[in-house]
Amino acid sequence: MKNKKYTVKGNHYKTNGSMITKLVEHITTNEDWLMERILDYAIKRDYAKYTSTLTEPWRLSISGLSNSLVKAITIKGGDLELNPGENYADDPATQFGITEAKFHRERGIDLAMFLGLMKYYHQAYIDLIRESPFNEIDKKKYENLLNRFFNRVEIGFCSTWSTYSEKQIIDELQDRNRLMTNEKNKYLTIFESLSMPVFIVNPSGKIEGMNLAASRFFNLVAEPGENYYGDDRDELDFVVEFPWLKDIYEDFLQRSENKVFYEKKISDPTQYYYISCSRSLDISDKFQGSIFVIEDITNRKNMEKELEELATTDPLTRAKNRRYFLQFFEQEISRLQRYNKPFALLLLDVDHFKKINDKHGHDIGDNVLKNLVVESLSVLRDSDIFARWGGEEFIILLPESNAHEASTVAERLRSKLSKAEISGKEGVLITYTVSIGIRVVNQDETDLNVNDLIREADESLYMAKKKGRNRVVMI
Repeated sequence: MKNKKYTVKGNHYKTNGSMITKLVEHITTNEDWLMERILDYAIKRDYAKYTSTLTEPWRLSISGLSNSLVKAITIKGGDLELNPGENYADDPATQFGITEAKFHRERGIDLAMFLGLMKYYHQAYIDLIRESPFNEIDKKKYENLLNRFFNRVEIGFCSTWSTYSEKQIIDELQDRNRLMTNEKNKYLTIFESLSMPVFIVNPSGKIEGMNLAASRFFNLVAEPGENYYGDDRDELDFVVEFPWLKDIYEDFLQRSENKVFYEKKISDPTQYYYISCSRSLDISDKFQGSIFVIEDITNRKNMEKELEELATTDPLTRAKNRRYFLQFFEQEISRLQRYNKPFALLLLDVDHFKKINDKHGHDIGDNVLKNLVVESLSVLRDSDIFARWGGEEFIILLPESNAHEASTVAERLRSKLSKAEISGKEGVLITYTVSIGIRVVNQDETDLNVNDLIREADESLYMAKKKGRNRVVMI
């Protein structure tokens, strides 16, 4: 709020509407301006130490004053001059003062402090008029009207304070104190009951408050409320206690947003956390700092991984599935078009797989497919994409591979798989072979289509089978 430039809303009024109508319109359209101005005064003059920290009570105080002013003008017109025999009980301005005086007196505010702050409320409204586009004659009339309105409000303050005895004031304060204590206990209980660790960090980076879950985050033996009611402990440095959050803490301090969310992964053991970082909403500058809520989302992340694996992995062989492969295949085509990097597509099929199933049973057939995946992955690079295409057919993407490299890899696969052995019933060793078709995609090719490329690789595979199986063919 400090050093803030204020812009008063409104037009350069000329002849439209009465003088009073123009004043009412000007005040009601600039309540946000008034709220910011009075808050600025309260902070500069140290009244904010004893006032609300949130925006809404300040807005309501301005709204209440403005509504009372409008009511007073509606009843009395432009004449708010004071009269010795006037019955102030029917005056909206005085009634507002009485209501506010009772409310603030119950909170322990004395008359001098209350009147002092009200002088700055008064000044904010005068500032609004002085910085308005009204002509000088109207400004003087409006200032006088506002002066008399605030005089009436102050009469309400003083009459309320003067009619109470010392005992009544003490009883009122005691009742109010009990209510405030219960309210404090309610919110403290809610704070302590939160399942997620909450840390209140002051501008110096020290932890000046934490709930029960946060205390247990440090493996402290704590009971609910111990951090609040227990013996004072040295304030802990947030970054020292959570070095793995240092980058998040520093990034948050550099940002302008009031609330920022982060996800953080740490290892040994692998854990995931969701960190909510919020700045204090205190507009009075009393309680500055930040609130950090740390939520352990490890289980959620692990579940997401499991779901992703289920969606992209063949349940029998644990190879990637067709959906996963096609996703990366599209990316590889885009990469070739952007960086001119060739790649190769291999289609691999188990020879006479139906005979294996018929002779040895489907369980053995399943073991053949599982063995094929293990053996193939031992030959391929980490960057190669290997997936089950369907049945006994598998598909392989070899990024950044030319015809020679693709043929070499395919031949190594064919050779290795032909030597694999699977244990069958009664100790019988079962062997199998594969046929492989290759389609190499070069830099100079255009108008590439996924389906066409796979069909062409399949034609190569068909030629390998036609030529006798257990061989590699590239066309």
